[in-house]
Amino acid sequence: MSVGVIYRYFANKEAIIEAIVANDLAELREKFAEFDDIADEDLIDRLVDIIPMAIEHKYNSEKTALALEVLAEAARNPNVAAIVKKSESQERELILPLLRRIYGDDIDETTLLARNEIISMIFDGMLVRSICAPNIDREQVIHYLRKVVRFAFEMKCL
Repeated sequence: MSVGVIYRYFANKEAIIEAIVANDLAELREKFAEFDDIADEDLIDRLVDIIPMAIEHKYNSEKTALALEVLAEAARNPNVAAIVKKSESQERELILPLLRRIYGDDIDETTLLARNEIISMIFDGMLVRSICAPNIDREQVIHYLRKVVRFAFEMKCL
């Protein structure tokens, strides 16, 4: 699609980015809905099981380039930064109840948010790694990432 055609459907760059972010959020909501029917004691196993899908999603050159473009634009444009921050907040609203189910009600909010941030760093960092090391042995990454994620979810206190 040419640039001119895109602007027939969208008012400006921010509107395009807002649509991209909304689409990504809809996909995430759909993925998180799958966890609703899983028993709490099986959540960690299920999260570890979907790591290959996460790797495929994050090591996708087209999606990665687009995501990095959005983030670069957010660094320059306060309107886009607001869109990205709003999306991040909505993602957190999806993730925190899941983490609460894993950790229970004994965990304080500050610790819960810090753990969420660390998990986000790991998965968001894959975008950059997919550019820097696109030919990495994904099976090895999956093997060790499963261990890291399991550890991150199973630690009750540190």
